[in-house]
Amino acid sequence: MAKAADVSVSTAARVLRKSGYPVDIKLKEKVDAAAKSLGYVPNLVARRLRGGKQGVVGLVIGDMLDAHYGMIAETVTQRAETAHSTFAMVCNMQRDPLLEIKYLRKLLEYRVDGIILAGGGFDQWTHHEALAETVEELKRAGTIITSLMPRNIEVPVFSADNEAIGLTKAQFIVENGHTKIGILLGPARNQMTKLRMQAMTSHLSGCSVDYAIANIESTPEAGALGAAEMLTRNPDFTALICGSDAIAFGAINHLRAEGIDIPGRISVMGLGNTRLATLCTPALTTVEMNFDQAGRAALDFIASHDPSAAHAPGEVIPHSLVLRESFSRLDGVVPQDMAPFGARENAQS
Repeated sequence: MAKAADVSVSTAARVLRKSGYPVDIKLKEKVDAAAKSLGYVPNLVARRLRGGKQGVVGLVIGDMLDAHYGMIAETVTQRAETAHSTFAMVCNMQRDPLLEIKYLRKLLEYRVDGIILAGGGFDQWTHHEALAETVEELKRAGTIITSLMPRNIEVPVFSADNEAIGLTKAQFIVENGHTKIGILLGPARNQMTKLRMQAMTSHLSGCSVDYAIANIESTPEAGALGAAEMLTRNPDFTALICGSDAIAFGAINHLRAEGIDIPGRISVMGLGNTRLATLCTPALTTVEMNFDQAGRAALDFIASHDPSAAHAPGEVIPHSLVLRESFSRLDGVVPQDMAPFGARENAQS
């Protein structure tokens, strides 16, 4: 390259690395022209091996077709580009824990600067030892690992408090008078679902609430089947608490197809406040998980390049109830905060 541009090796290197070192504009133009004619592309892996940063992060998501993973991917890729001049490499693990581990090993080969674990809301236990070993190998290689959910591995976690979420949903149920409910949660073999379920059932049991639980996949199709199962097991339940908006979306579609009034006969509550929550008819009462805030926080942590923060605990992301039309009190009255804007305006007039 230096020979083709008729400059010294050090000058060519400074231009190609975009180091900011002052180089005469004419020499810079010669190097750029030579690089273009020779088809030069910087070897980022070699730069990383020399102790530099590639400006590349890996993002492993659980299921590209799931709305909440799409929210995370959109947030991380946008912030990587706009705030950190970083390239985010998105890997879709397709709900397969072995594929997650395979992608982590591939990202290790590429020597990415950091990785955000945003999948694994499925079976987290069967292959946990292999996951933990892979994460430790990545950390030894200098890769910063973060997670957007608890995984029982020693990495910073940027997530809402899952026990608090379970308690929030249970308290909401009790406050609105429901004593017979169905609970459709995601797969049982993960820490996130376990924490939510324990907090929820502990509170409900203390309030003499009769409940039935089913662990299903976090998909609309599974939600429809789960709602049908709940109708068979406990036909007089009045509220259905779902472990994701996707589950709730499918459940609502099934219940309405059966001619069941929502929320008049059965109230439904989701989790995540994804786009599906507003696509439901009626619009879905849910819990805002702030997935975008979690993704930004994890990426900013990686971009900070602070070695002293390697053992930081991460950050607790706030959550909140989002009240819409799919939920009412047991007496059928929709609380004021849940009433549609038009209904409130008519009541005031």
